[in-house]
Amino acid sequence: MMQTWMTPFHDWLVDLRRHFHRFPELAYREERTAEKIADVLRSLDVPCETGIGKTGIIARLQASEPGPAVAFRADMDALPIGEQSDVSYRSTHVGRMHACGHDGHMAIALGVLRLLQEREWRKSGRGTVLVIFQPAEEGGAGARAMLEDGFRDQEVIGAILAGHMHPELPTGQIGMSEGVTNAASDTIRIRLTGKGGHGAHPHLCIDPIVGGAYLVGELQSIISRNISSCERAVLTIGRFHAGTAENIIPQEAVLEGTLRTLSREVRNQIVDRLHALVHGIAAAHRLEVDLAIIPGYPLVVNNTRLVQVVAEEASRVLGAKSVHIQEARMGAEDFAYFLERYPGVLIRIGCHYPDKGFEYGLHSPHFDIDERALDVGVTLFTHLLQHLTESLPDDGNTP
Repeated sequence: MMQTWMTPFHDWLVDLRRHFHRFPELAYREERTAEKIADVLRSLDVPCETGIGKTGIIARLQASEPGPAVAFRADMDALPIGEQSDVSYRSTHVGRMHACGHDGHMAIALGVLRLLQEREWRKSGRGTVLVIFQPAEEGGAGARAMLEDGFRDQEVIGAILAGHMHPELPTGQIGMSEGVTNAASDTIRIRLTGKGGHGAHPHLCIDPIVGGAYLVGELQSIISRNISSCERAVLTIGRFHAGTAENIIPQEAVLEGTLRTLSREVRNQIVDRLHALVHGIAAAHRLEVDLAIIPGYPLVVNNTRLVQVVAEEASRVLGAKSVHIQEARMGAEDFAYFLERYPGVLIRIGCHYPDKGFEYGLHSPHFDIDERALDVGVTLFTHLLQHLTESLPDDGNTP
């Protein structure tokens, strides 16, 4: 039996998603992707502006009756990951892959516009629907770039929505968080400088590898022994580079990692402790140290009132048992920049096959989706956008 959320153009959605999947492009290089999106928009008779934030696109549907403006964001960029899935539509670009579901997000956004057009929403609806195709979510702050490029500064947007594939949930289910939904991120870079020399004569050297190895272990104590167990934070060292040969003690070691936090207070506490620990261990090992903490994306904060509205309306579409209020996640998202300016909600879209269960997470070289999740996204977000244009006041302010 067909699910109530299936669209009449499932195959069209699948073809779009697989096209994007075959030709992934990295941040701010989404030229071919943007061209494809623009072509589809023209075929749907949807006007758009291109080149916003370099490769971004804003599609606009204006209804005959005046009303509020609402928006939906879909990100466009892929990741520098070599795909290892054996599927007919696997990436044709070596070392690049849509491993975070952005191919699906773009297909959903185009599907929303097609469904609105087929429902003749421009004749029967009110207000404005903006669909934002955003570049460079994966570390490039494309949302900020679009905002700085004059994104609709003259227009009040009453609500902005975004969806993200969520492989921990099965197709047909969604999740969201009240308030903070995704962590703020910081990049940590540590350079330890010692005195290089022969591996057979360590007493004549100052070894940055030993100091760095000791530091990696001790950094884990910051959260486990300095942060309340009622709080959540992650500190991961993902890169440790030193040396050129097995019998050479190198001059320096470089460590890089990421810090994820859910509150400014906890972040400040960790940063203070990080400075003290890094400089203390460097001194103990007679090493010079250069520590840089580079702010990344800010906290992603959902509008609590809109979460309640979305949960209620999503329950009408998917059923109450398929809508989950979840804890915040430690992944970062540059949708944060839009939410700093406009009230909105980031929604997690379940996308694993219900009969298979969870297999591969985001950023895995094996990541793939149950493509019926595209239909879920189109049906859900079309309903939500229509509801918001009907329920928000004309000034766009969230009631």
